[in-house]
Amino acid sequence: MPDNSLCKTVIMEDLRQALIVSRYEALKFLSGYKLLIFGIIMVASLLLLSIANIIFMDDPTVNSVYSSFISFVSLLALLGATLFTSTTLSSEFEERTALVLFTKPIKKSSIFLGKILIAFALNVVIFAIYYIVTTLVGLIITHDISIDILASFGYLVTYIFTLTGIAVMFSSLLKKSSSASILTFVFVLLVPSLILAVIMLAQDNMNVNDYWYFLDSAAASITYSVTGDVVNGPRDVATMFVWGLIPMIIAYRHFIKKEL
Repeated sequence: MPDNSLCKTVIMEDLRQALIVSRYEALKFLSGYKLLIFGIIMVASLLLLSIANIIFMDDPTVNSVYSSFISFVSLLALLGATLFTSTTLSSEFEERTALVLFTKPIKKSSIFLGKILIAFALNVVIFAIYYIVTTLVGLIITHDISIDILASFGYLVTYIFTLTGIAVMFSSLLKKSSSASILTFVFVLLVPSLILAVIMLAQDNMNVNDYWYFLDSAAASITYSVTGDVVNGPRDVATMFVWGLIPMIIAYRHFIKKEL
């Protein structure tokens, strides 16, 4: 019993420290320019897509309206991860703020957890607003609503976890924030797609569903959930989770061993 009590105390203290780091990071995001830039991009995207749906779509269904908004959401999520997550660890060393954090009685594990928690949570909140607006636009245009958008948001949250893992890996491995941001964006946008395209051509098989273990195939469920084309939802969630978990473990191990 004493051991269990001690273990709980240590865990609670680690979580408390992680929340302190998260609060510190949240204040940085709120006072910085990145959130403003991303907010402008999101608002502009919503306005343009709303206008396009109203003007150009002839007798649309609610799911077709959802699809027009959600088809861009993967790219926007990648942009969010690039802005908020890919610099979260590297910036501490680049700006020398790690000297302040690591000389205080805060564990590196708590710093790591606190930083990825706020980056993940911030993106989830931003895209929750995006989905709420999408739902309202669909309701205004079609006078209808579909629960399929909830499934899409669930897939997106998993994809944000994936992007968080990949972004934080590059942030941990690289010294410069700019390099981490560029590699995060290029890697997610191009590398899995190029490898998948080469394999499909080599095997003369253009059926994307046969390559479910690739990130692009799994992430397609974000849009497919509102078009009725999802083949295996739980498998897609598991695939995206693994794609995020492995780089996150790499990032954690490297960050813990990293010297000032």
